[in-house]
Amino acid sequence: MLTLATAQAELLAKTKASQEIASDRAEVLNSGLAANLEMPHPVFIDRGEGPYVYDADDNRYIDTSVGFGLHMLGHVHPVVEQAIQARVPKGWMFGIHSTSQLKLANLVQEGSPCAERVVFCNTGSEATMYAFRAARGYSGRDKIALFDGFYHGAHDYGMWVADPASPRTTPSALPMGHGIPGVLKELTLLLPYRDSHAFDLIRQHKDELALVFVEGVQSSNPQPEVGEFLRELEAVCRASGVLFGVDEVITGFRVAYGGAQERFSINPDLATYGKVIGGGLPVGAITGRAEVMDVFTGLAADRGVFSGGTFSGNPLTMEAGAAVLKHLRDHPEIYVELERRTQRLADAVNAHCESLQLPVQMKHVGSMFHMFFQRETIMSSRDIHGRELSAQKAFYLHCLNAGVLVPGTQRAFLSAAHDDQVVDELIEVFTASFDAVNTEGLFSSAQ
Repeated sequence: MLTLATAQAELLAKTKASQEIASDRAEVLNSGLAANLEMPHPVFIDRGEGPYVYDADDNRYIDTSVGFGLHMLGHVHPVVEQAIQARVPKGWMFGIHSTSQLKLANLVQEGSPCAERVVFCNTGSEATMYAFRAARGYSGRDKIALFDGFYHGAHDYGMWVADPASPRTTPSALPMGHGIPGVLKELTLLLPYRDSHAFDLIRQHKDELALVFVEGVQSSNPQPEVGEFLRELEAVCRASGVLFGVDEVITGFRVAYGGAQERFSINPDLATYGKVIGGGLPVGAITGRAEVMDVFTGLAADRGVFSGGTFSGNPLTMEAGAAVLKHLRDHPEIYVELERRTQRLADAVNAHCESLQLPVQMKHVGSMFHMFFQRETIMSSRDIHGRELSAQKAFYLHCLNAGVLVPGTQRAFLSAAHDDQVVDELIEVFTASFDAVNTEGLFSSAQ
């Protein structure tokens, strides 16, 4: 059984080029990508193929990041490659509206239950920022309600975490890092996730709220039982006269073709998209009821808001995204197989950890999964503790050394390219890595 020290030594020996890149970058490039900074060992990816990525030293890894969830078909899928290659000779950036936009817009509208209208932008962060602006413009109110444990992108209005010292039922917001103007806290109502006290707070603040916004599934806390909470949340918003919005940047076209809306039978006023709908290229989209989306028709419109971006709706992204969505639409068996394989992976990992009485549980919704290093039930982010941090870090380093890449955020995914043989290998690596960590006595609370 490999020790942690041996695994570290092996990684150092086989990632010389990555280490050299890391040293060179330190003098030139600051990286704000937290998931890379948190990797158990620095590796730099050179290429991808199906369920695999290859680093600068040509080491192969099973990739469970798949572009932070965006590659539903795996890396360099032929339908996406062909769509990009067909677009390139015609030009890939005009600024002016192109002939490619309507193709993807129609597919998004077809797949999103609430999407009477579609507006494209460049990233998921932009999409949620514009959704907040649209809700404020439409409603004439300024306050946005968000849930503890959320992530809605990197704009100032979404950079809040729950103060751990605040009451669970009435969480107080703290800025996520410096540079967030304190005055914006007054425009944010933080709600307890999967807790009925959130409904009381919405009713109490209904006259101030422009929007209640929630992830279809929290990527940091993928709980399959969230549907009942989402449906009641929608009903409370309707009764309170407050817009209900769903962040489908990660869940859209991933947990089902119709995203969380389809999976949990909800129908929001606004929904945001990113990741999957771009086919691997930068994209964001805001969708929703026509009445609300009319604010995007120009500043001269009634309650009109500004939106724009040089690269918004660029033809290269539109063609790649349309190729992916059409393929997913025409092959519904992809979702059936992803569901089955992710369930098999979770069942095997959970059974192994239970047999050894290890404080680990894998949670998943559809093909997105996350491992929590604790036995305690998790309702919201307030329940997640870090008492097994040493064991967790050791586990992910063993996985990387054994050829499985899990993103630094530990928010992981399978793609259609992760077939049963790949899932078998994942199970083997995960269970062997748990065994190595357990044998070395790194679990502080193992029984």
